[in-house]
Amino acid sequence: MLAYGFHFDQVTYGTLINGLCKTGHTSAAIQVLRKIPRYGIAPDVFMYSAIIDSLCKVTLVSEAFYLYSEMLARGISPDVITYSSLIFGLCLEGQYKEAIDLLSDMVLRNLTPDVSTYSILIDGLCKEGKIKDAKNVLAVMTKHGVKPNVVTYNSLMDGYCLVNQVNKAKYVFNTMAQSRVLLNVQSYNIMINGLCKSKMVDEALSLFEKMRSKYLDPNTVTYNTLIDGLSKSKRISCALELLVKMHKRGPPANVVTYNSLLDGMFNIKQVDKALMLFKQMKESGIDPDICTYNILIDGLCKGGRLVVAKEIFQDLSVKGYPPDVRTYNIMINGLCREGLFKEALALLSEMEHNGCLPNAVTFETVIRALFEKDENDMAEKLLREMVARGLLN
Repeated sequence: MLAYGFHFDQVTYGTLINGLCKTGHTSAAIQVLRKIPRYGIAPDVFMYSAIIDSLCKVTLVSEAFYLYSEMLARGISPDVITYSSLIFGLCLEGQYKEAIDLLSDMVLRNLTPDVSTYSILIDGLCKEGKIKDAKNVLAVMTKHGVKPNVVTYNSLMDGYCLVNQVNKAKYVFNTMAQSRVLLNVQSYNIMINGLCKSKMVDEALSLFEKMRSKYLDPNTVTYNTLIDGLSKSKRISCALELLVKMHKRGPPANVVTYNSLLDGMFNIKQVDKALMLFKQMKESGIDPDICTYNILIDGLCKGGRLVVAKEIFQDLSVKGYPPDVRTYNIMINGLCREGLFKEALALLSEMEHNGCLPNAVTFETVIRALFEKDENDMAEKLLREMVARGLLN
């Protein structure tokens, strides 16, 4: 178009840069930013902010700050979007002090952070368990007359649940309703997850029913969280009822759903039912992942089905699921439990040959089993190797 003599303005170039950034072509967007001065177009805050936002989302924070410095040098004033993007990037990098300093710098430039800016910072702090700092940011936010929204409250609830303060999360949940902030599906999911992690599964189920009474449709995450909580509480029949409801009501079950159920079944020694469920899973068109196979092999080993576990393990690579270090550790543990040390040591060598480095758990499993069977010489040899590899604290 340029070759045909068309002339574009700032809006056109800004749209092009924004579109390139949104489709992941940030390098091309930077090229456009560098070229436009030759066409008599000055870059503006919208163009810079689009690129800075894109860079921060892929944790190229240093590059984003280089552009931020360039903006200032050119006399282009950053706006709320620029600062929000940079704060998001710093939070992703775990640089929370710098993120808080940037918020202060923003205020000094007479720019009022909006609810999104504050929420980004609160969310980042909460994800790191820095609840006290998050509450301080919330206090500053409310002091400046910015009302928290559902995203802000959700982040706080999530943070409290992360540090096992589920009662404080419940307080935030109730505060939302009192503040006339509409709870969304994520609000309920966070609270249900927190309750399940705190072994308050009945209360989580009650909240699940309350959610449906509010005409909020539970999604796959909601069901998966409850199924996992019920499975860990050994309430498999109740978890299976929820699976039936999933099939009836629409949210599709996925590999996470079945992994939780399989794990729960193996934990209560329902080996045959677990194998039937695994078959049902595949028949439903849901592909197992390596986590599924780890649960399956572990459950079979602990359930006295070592031969079947070995067959599944040997077929993994053929099926396109290369064993990870956890898979090897499970299989080695299963062999050691049966006193099959030669096979366990062969597997230890095999995993290195296949590019899967053993970790401290691998060595500890074999060493402990050898000592228990008075195979002290071999155990001490492996212990020395473990020390040589720097795997012993």
